[in-house]
Amino acid sequence: MPGTKQNWNFRSDKPEGDNTLLACAGSTLFIRLEGSKLAEASYSNQAPPQAQNDGTGLASVLAYMALNDPDAFQELNSYMRGLIPRFNRVRFRKVPVHRPEKEVLRAGVDAIERHTDRVYIGEAILIDFDNAEGIPAHAVSEGTLMMLALLTVLMGPSQPRVVLMDDIERGLHPMAQKSLLEVIRKVMERFPDLQILATAHSPYLLDYLRPEEVRLMTLGEDGSSICGRLDQHPEFEKWKDQMAPGELWSLFGEKWLLQGGAAR
Repeated sequence: MPGTKQNWNFRSDKPEGDNTLLACAGSTLFIRLEGSKLAEASYSNQAPPQAQNDGTGLASVLAYMALNDPDAFQELNSYMRGLIPRFNRVRFRKVPVHRPEKEVLRAGVDAIERHTDRVYIGEAILIDFDNAEGIPAHAVSEGTLMMLALLTVLMGPSQPRVVLMDDIERGLHPMAQKSLLEVIRKVMERFPDLQILATAHSPYLLDYLRPEEVRLMTLGEDGSSICGRLDQHPEFEKWKDQMAPGELWSLFGEKWLLQGGAAR
């Protein structure tokens, strides 16, 4: 919601005016991950499988990576070890997965819908820590699952060019937020066409970004959205060497955007 979140535009170096977001709209992915969905076992008959926007199907995507792109899967595990204390690896267990399905039975010109519950053999995520092995996904922290899912989106088999994400810091300790941004930067160095636009409530997260990467939003009197960069504040030059971006946002707020000069 405008006025309560900071939007930040995390991107590799590109020339001013580069309209990459519109140019690659077909490969834009919006995600708003939910811990309970991320933890679910899943089955997919797609190749490659794709997770839904809330994270449903994560287990299938990870299992596909482990089998078909083991180098990327091992790199993902390596990043996770740098983010989560005592994290060791992701592995899987075969489990039955119930899926509601609909079939149509025809008798002459009549058609009858029948709903059934079919059982498939799918994948469940297990996580090994240095001090505990085989922990099911539903028993680990939401922050751990969020980071695992985001890295899977960025490094997985159906990688988008633009990722739109709501509440990227949800469930993460401030130091974990720093580590996550460091990993994202490394991933973006590997995939220079990738862009990430995310919303956040955390001033701690902003402290690990450059001011020009931070976008603030508010509502105009006519209900239109007004967006501006943190470094466009009229007193930015005065305070930039004394305060981190999170502190600057806390000091400036968003109402200054109503004074004009920001994009609508």
